[in-house]
Amino acid sequence: MISYRSPVEKEGRRAFLPTFRAAAFMLGVCVAAIASAESYPAKLITFVTPFSPGAGPDVFVRAIATEVGHAAGVPAIVENKPGASSMLAAQSVMRAAPDGYTVLITGNVAFTGNPHVVKKMLYDPVADFTPVTTLSKGPMYLYVNPKTLPAWNATELVSLLRKEPGKYSFAYTSITSQLPAEVLQQSAQVKLLGVRYRSGAAAIPDLISGQIDMMFTDYTPWAYVKSNKLRAIGVTDLQRSPYTPGLPTFKEAGIKGMDIGFWLGAYLPANAPAPVVARLHQLLAAAVKAPEAQAASQTMGMFEFVMPIGELAKYQAKESADWGRVIRGAGIQPE
Repeated sequence: MISYRSPVEKEGRRAFLPTFRAAAFMLGVCVAAIASAESYPAKLITFVTPFSPGAGPDVFVRAIATEVGHAAGVPAIVENKPGASSMLAAQSVMRAAPDGYTVLITGNVAFTGNPHVVKKMLYDPVADFTPVTTLSKGPMYLYVNPKTLPAWNATELVSLLRKEPGKYSFAYTSITSQLPAEVLQQSAQVKLLGVRYRSGAAAIPDLISGQIDMMFTDYTPWAYVKSNKLRAIGVTDLQRSPYTPGLPTFKEAGIKGMDIGFWLGAYLPANAPAPVVARLHQLLAAAVKAPEAQAASQTMGMFEFVMPIGELAKYQAKESADWGRVIRGAGIQPE
């Protein structure tokens, strides 16, 4: 029997074939992607960070990378991309493939501070990334040069600053270290001169020598407090730090709005597969518990701070909104 197909039926079949082949191809791509995600990680992982080599956060990231590499059985390296308020590192990861092999570990300034103080952002802090988890967090400490600014506590400090408005200077490296000083000026009604530095490593020598009078930063310079080269005035957290239990909080001194700290988080490029995010989260959560990572955290006065999957996006949104209100209240304009 000879079958017969009408011209319409033949044309429909010809039209259907490309569609079928495209669907089959996409299905194959999806299956391959899922298989690749489930076998993750299977090759070198690059951790990109905005911190300078040797800085406290860099030491922490390297400890994390080492632990992840050992646990996963793959090589892991750290790539430092400092500059532009952490934007260079973020932009580099944004452009990478979302396969889990390029990971950004950065401070909160990249996602909660920059959007409010940078006119031309190099990335979208929400649309361009897949949040994985926070890793650690800590407060800021106010250090002063005891010779140029002879105050022993926040009350004495405010008294000195009020006597000579604009005389005393503070160093800052980003909005994270600038914001507490701005809030201090607003809350205590004092006037300071801000001086921007590329890094804390560049600012601390000037603080010790007296070229700068004060600086908000992490716990790293505490050794200079022990040697009497610097004096610590207060901590920005609502609770005293267990690392420095004798140091009062600014809240105790009656200075409001100083609950400004910093945290480190891990991000992948946008649209990273869920299995990859889950596995990386698992690896990072274990890595922060390693002795080397714990030691690096303690050097900065930070604490382990790992959030469940899916929570970092919510936390980032809240933090960004809170920082935005404080930044606008301090009168800081985008540049």
